[in-house]
Amino acid sequence: MNVFVQNATCPSQVLFAFDDVVRDTVVRVRWAVAYSTRRGCERLVQRVSTRMGRNQWERTEKHFVTSLDFGLTDPAALEFLSGLPESKVRIANPAVLAAPGLMPAKAYHPKLYLFDGPAVTGFVVGSANMTESAFITNTEVVAAGEEALRNGNWDRVWQDLLLDTSPLTADFLDTYRRKWKRFGKRPATLDLTPRQASIVPAATPVFWETIAAGRVAPATFNQFWIEAGSMSSGGSHNQLELPRGANRFFGFAHANYGAAHIIIGHPILTLRRRRWTNRPLTWHGNNKMERINLPTVAQGGLSYQSTAVLFRRQSAGFEIDVAPWNDAAAVAWRAASSALGTVFRLGERGPRICGLF
Repeated sequence: MNVFVQNATCPSQVLFAFDDVVRDTVVRVRWAVAYSTRRGCERLVQRVSTRMGRNQWERTEKHFVTSLDFGLTDPAALEFLSGLPESKVRIANPAVLAAPGLMPAKAYHPKLYLFDGPAVTGFVVGSANMTESAFITNTEVVAAGEEALRNGNWDRVWQDLLLDTSPLTADFLDTYRRKWKRFGKRPATLDLTPRQASIVPAATPVFWETIAAGRVAPATFNQFWIEAGSMSSGGSHNQLELPRGANRFFGFAHANYGAAHIIIGHPILTLRRRRWTNRPLTWHGNNKMERINLPTVAQGGLSYQSTAVLFRRQSAGFEIDVAPWNDAAAVAWRAASSALGTVFRLGERGPRICGLF
């Protein structure tokens, strides 16, 4: 079992927790959360379905329980969840629909995500509701792990969480939507858009100069992100240009920055339980940049143009994560590095930036 702590200087950790337990062999998901928003549901479903594979996700049984307490759950979230294939949605404390201000006598407050496979149940449990802010920016803590299915412990927990729940119906949802709107209990505060960090590339220190001066040691950080830009230096758009000194994050100690083309090493890269040991990290004397050849889409990789590419240190290697440059996750990564004072220019020329957290 692994514990993930998320805060302003270490974002996205809750999302990363799901990577530990989501497999392409999952046949049933069971999620019970206090509050849900449409953005949170979409974010998690996209993460899980991508790692499982779209076809496997669509035929997987889906059981969701959430509450209407205080009107904090977005009606659009319920509509989204109920519209997923093979989905069943239940509402906790259904009597709250008739209560003034949607005020419950007792709150439904679990945050449990189960992933059942043929032999094991993966779990993520902790403080995170199904909201985008909980998955990316809030201060949260969750534990993720797997337990043998034959033990049946999570089945007993799940049955206890179904106490005083009812199936979501179209009439119930319509009534809630009207009452939610009338009482003005809009959940905007549950999904605050991360604030863009004020970063001026021209005033940002150069990565290698900062390393050479002994002011930063990349190997002491767990996350390293790079502004990918156009990725135009190769026909497959998978050659990511890195600053001098990037190799230090991956455990190398290269400092021979002459005119030659040098293979520094082959860091182990992982993505969705796939593993690559043959991706060269090189120094290119012609453009004065380090470079790594990332897995292409055809090889099981991702599309990297106009994104933030993040490498996350793990025991098995370096997990690749990618987010569009202005996506909430990428904005949070920049904000974290800005708060730590670890945003850098890739080189003396050009506006591209990178960061550590």
